[in-house]
Amino acid sequence: MSKISKRWMVLAGLVVVVGAGALVAVQSGALKVGAKAEQKKKEQPPLAFAATDIVRLAPHKLSVELAMPGTAQAFNQATVRSKLSAEVRRLPVREGDRVAAGQVIAEFDTAQLRNQMAERQATLDSARATLAQTERTRASNAQLVQQSFISKNAFDTADDAYRAQAAAVQAAEAQVAQTQLLLSDAVVRAPIAGQVAKRFVQPGEKVAFDAPLLHIVDLSRLEVQAQTPVADVAKIAQGTEVEVEIEGLAGQPYTGRIDRINPTTEAGSRMIAVYVLLPNDDGRLRGGMFAKVRLQVGGEAPVPALPVTAVQDDRGQSYVWIIADGKLARRNVVTGVRDERAQRIEITSGLTGNEQVIGTRFDNLREGMLANIVTAEPQVAVRATLAMAR
Repeated sequence: MSKISKRWMVLAGLVVVVGAGALVAVQSGALKVGAKAEQKKKEQPPLAFAATDIVRLAPHKLSVELAMPGTAQAFNQATVRSKLSAEVRRLPVREGDRVAAGQVIAEFDTAQLRNQMAERQATLDSARATLAQTERTRASNAQLVQQSFISKNAFDTADDAYRAQAAAVQAAEAQVAQTQLLLSDAVVRAPIAGQVAKRFVQPGEKVAFDAPLLHIVDLSRLEVQAQTPVADVAKIAQGTEVEVEIEGLAGQPYTGRIDRINPTTEAGSRMIAVYVLLPNDDGRLRGGMFAKVRLQVGGEAPVPALPVTAVQDDRGQSYVWIIADGKLARRNVVTGVRDERAQRIEITSGLTGNEQVIGTRFDNLREGMLANIVTAEPQVAVRATLAMAR
């Protein structure tokens, strides 16, 4: 073997030795770093939670809030219609005006009716005069037939004439009474006290029989017609107090009472109409306002529940954090009824009831983190520890 070959072999050996040493050094350094990280992890103090942060699954009677949309309308309202075909001569009220029950709100032109009245009164007077004459003839013939001066047929003829004329007088009296009624209807009076919501005609217009004139509403009491699904009707009782939220008056709920429940569903929607009486003593509410009726319906039996703050959601999956064997553990749960007022939610599966559940929400909790429960309030320590974990 030449001297050059020997030199190359020596150099190659040196390279192998140096490379092996470097590899050993790198592996040793990596082991030391991993050991330090593991040691640091072991040395990290456990999260401290106060006893007040821990809750357990417990039975509670939960109530469900039914929200029923509806519209407020006047409890007493009336559309005043024309009772005759004539020209409107006077209409002294307009939209928004207040009217009292019995107040004159419209008048019709009665010139034609007065002429008709005079004609029918004359007809009645003539019929009465003829009746008096036939009555005298009948009385005279009655005496003559008793004295056998006239035949019974002659008396019957006079009697028939009297009866026919009496019927004619009754017909004429009916015609006069009808005209008097029309004259009375020519003066329109308010059937209820309230405010004019709509005026359909103007003075000078000729209207037909039964044409609408005015719409009057009494806003002292309102009625909210709400809609509810058929499945919820069994939970609603007549006379129950409810909370009514009026659109535009947020934060100022009113207290109403369920007055009636419709026995049939609305055609097409399969919804049931529920009528809620609503006092309006301050006069702030108006007919046609949108409303939402809120009713708390209690459950029949207690169900296992947790505070809503204990349950979190991750892409549609509900879960809770528990402390088990000194470590944090995440448990998926299935929820049911949620009581907004009590701020509790039903847990149908996922927990046995013996778990120590964290009822306060904290950020940066991770599976397997060390945790314990202390009697003192550790909020500052907990938040500092969680901040370090970030």
